[in-house]
Amino acid sequence: MKSNSRISYDALQVEGLKNILVQVSSTCNNLGIHFFIVGAIARNVWYATHDETSGGTKDIDFAVYIPNINEYNKLKKRLQLDYNYNDSGENAYCMLTPDGKQIDLLPFGEIEEERQVMIEGKGLVKINLDGFKEVYHSGLQQVKLGSEIYTVCSVPSIVILKLIAFNDRPEHRIKDIKDINSIVRYYPSLEQNYIWSNHFDLYEDERSHDEVAMIVLGREMKKIVQVNDQLHKRLMLILNKAITSESAMLVHMIEDSEKENLEQKKKILLDILKGLT
Repeated sequence: MKSNSRISYDALQVEGLKNILVQVSSTCNNLGIHFFIVGAIARNVWYATHDETSGGTKDIDFAVYIPNINEYNKLKKRLQLDYNYNDSGENAYCMLTPDGKQIDLLPFGEIEEERQVMIEGKGLVKINLDGFKEVYHSGLQQVKLGSEIYTVCSVPSIVILKLIAFNDRPEHRIKDIKDINSIVRYYPSLEQNYIWSNHFDLYEDERSHDEVAMIVLGREMKKIVQVNDQLHKRLMLILNKAITSESAMLVHMIEDSEKENLEQKKKILLDILKGLT
């Protein structure tokens, strides 16, 4: 787990984020629950760390390491009593702040049964959290926001979890592929120094920097998932299905049809797959 330089809450462009982070952090710490920041906030942290402007987001997601359903309910109850959070009527894993912001609390760990979590509630009650344990052990970094230190998903971890989320619910998770497309666009420039310093061997075959960068992204993803052969194979299958157009991922990666095409996107996924294997 590496530590990044300090960044400001304002750089993440999410109104009221500081209060939410402090509230969730304080509650988890008091209950002895480990948590980390996932999703769009983690992505925005990466952009801000490299002085790149990020778009705002309404998604505020936390992964919480939970031993059992009682501890999960205790966490939600404390947020209700101490900060007036409310349950969502659409998603059993979502809570609403007093001003209506949605907070996802994604439980993983011993609470999982056969790689799934099911709790009582309204709307979405069953979720698959493949990859969260592996990210927890090998794919996190510490970031200083203002004067507080938080544990946040690394970029390879973000891509892993977003690929799995899309694969689980492709009709509902198109935005995850848009986020991955944004990450792969910026990864070659933002991680340039890291790539040169740690993966210089990849330039020996006269690859372009962008090609090298995507192979590096795949390598970094492999470091996280290689302890779980089943998960490793699942990620390769997800990418292969996209490459052969068995899924709609390539189509969703097109942002500007006049400047981009499916072959370009396929090449990106092929390079990531090369690093992953």
